[in-house]
Amino acid sequence: MEDFIFHEAEPEETKAFDFEPSLFHHPSHLDLQRTQGWKWFYVLHTKHGRIVASLNLHIDGAVASSSIRSPFGTVECSNDIPAEILYQFLGFVETRIRLLGIRKIIIKNPPIDYALERGALLETFLFNLGYTVTDAEVGAVRFTNNDFAKGLNRLESRKLKKSGHASLSYHLLSNDKLEEVYSFILACRQRKGYSLSMTLEDLARTMSRFPDRYVLSGVSLTEELVAASVAVRVTTNILYNFYADHAEAYDHLSPVVFLVKGLYAYCQQHKISMLDLGTSAVHGQPNFGLLNFKMRLGGKPSPKLTFEKNLTP
Repeated sequence: MEDFIFHEAEPEETKAFDFEPSLFHHPSHLDLQRTQGWKWFYVLHTKHGRIVASLNLHIDGAVASSSIRSPFGTVECSNDIPAEILYQFLGFVETRIRLLGIRKIIIKNPPIDYALERGALLETFLFNLGYTVTDAEVGAVRFTNNDFAKGLNRLESRKLKKSGHASLSYHLLSNDKLEEVYSFILACRQRKGYSLSMTLEDLARTMSRFPDRYVLSGVSLTEELVAASVAVRVTTNILYNFYADHAEAYDHLSPVVFLVKGLYAYCQQHKISMLDLGTSAVHGQPNFGLLNFKMRLGGKPSPKLTFEKNLTP
C-alpha cells in the first residue's frame, strides 16, 4: 500500500477530495463550532493526488473530540479506500494524538446509512481498536426513490388524506423568515418541556455562512403557520430535517405528515436521494412515540453511535 501517505495537517486548498465532505466538516463550519483547537488528519493517494479519508478533532485539554457543536463528526472517506488503509489511518490518528498528551478520544458518527458500506467498516474497526459506545441513538432515514405515499402505513396514509382535505398548504420560506420559523418551533418545543440545541443567533450565524445549505419551510392553514421545519443539506444527496414541529392545536390535521411530504417532494425535485428524519431520543433513551411515528412514515431505523476510547499513558 505504498500509494497512500498519512498526514497530520490541514489539507492544502489545491488538494482534491475523492469523496464529498459533509457540511459539518467544512473548515468554515468547524470555525463556527470553535475558532481554535482543531487538528486535521488525512490520507493522500499519492498516485492520484487526491484525499481518500479525513478526520477533524478538536483538542480541549486531554480530550480530542470530532464534534463540538454539530450533529456529528467522524472519519469521512472514499468508497474505494482499501479496508486496511482505513484501519491503519485510525491507528495513525491515535498514535499522533497520544504524543499530544490526549487521554480520551470521542468520535460521533452520523446515522450509519449516510455511508452504509464504509460506515460499517469504520464502526467495526473502532470496536477492534478498543473503542466503546457511550451514546446510542436511533435515527430514521427515508430514501426518496418512490412515491411518498407508498412508504406510509395505513394510519399515516389516512392522516395524509385528511390533511389534504383540510386545505393545508406546504411552502418554502426565504432565509429572512428564520426568526419566525425558529420562534414558532421553539414555542412548540417549550410547551412540551423541551428546548432547542442552538440559539437563534448561532443558527442565524451559521445560515449566513452557508445560505444555500439551509431550507426553511412551513405548513399553513389559510394564512396561519401550523408546522415548520429547518432542514440542512448535509451533502448533495442528504437533506437533514434538523428542527421541525407543529402547533398542538392542529394535532387532528396531522400537519407534520404534510410537512414531511413537502420535504420529500423537495428532495425529489433537487435529486436528493435521502431524507434524514432525525433521531428519536430523550436523555439517552428512545422516544418510542417519535420513533414509531417516523417508521410509520416509511423511515428506516439507522443507528447513530458515539464512540470513546480512554488512552492510557
